[in-house]
Amino acid sequence: MEAHLTPSRRFETPIDLYHAVKKSWSADTISDPFDPANPARNQCAVTSLAVQHYFGGEICKTATKGGTHFYNKVDGRFWDLSTDQFDEPIPYDNTPTSKDEAHEHASPAHLAALIANIEANT
Repeated sequence: MEAHLTPSRRFETPIDLYHAVKKSWSADTISDPFDPANPARNQCAVTSLAVQHYFGGEICKTATKGGTHFYNKVDGRFWDLSTDQFDEPIPYDNTPTSKDEAHEHASPAHLAALIANIEANT
């Protein structure tokens, strides 16, 4: 990566980021206990913030039986990089939300840890 490029240029598509994110979730990236058997569990807020960090776009939310689920809309397309946590399909409301609401579920320290893990894993 050239020094003058912003972090958003590091990954060509959200799919490229997805492969790095899967290796980057950890106990440091969430408040809830980390589940190695289901590493995506409860990682949606911090993941949506990381996607916005790299690609911009909007953070969206939907209601699930487990609570609020966060994901992204980038260039008119919806991307849910933490959908692996669910054992059944979820209905997407595609309700726009804010970075502040996502931060109610993921602290700045969680986001910093995830970004550091992503950078270390790529």
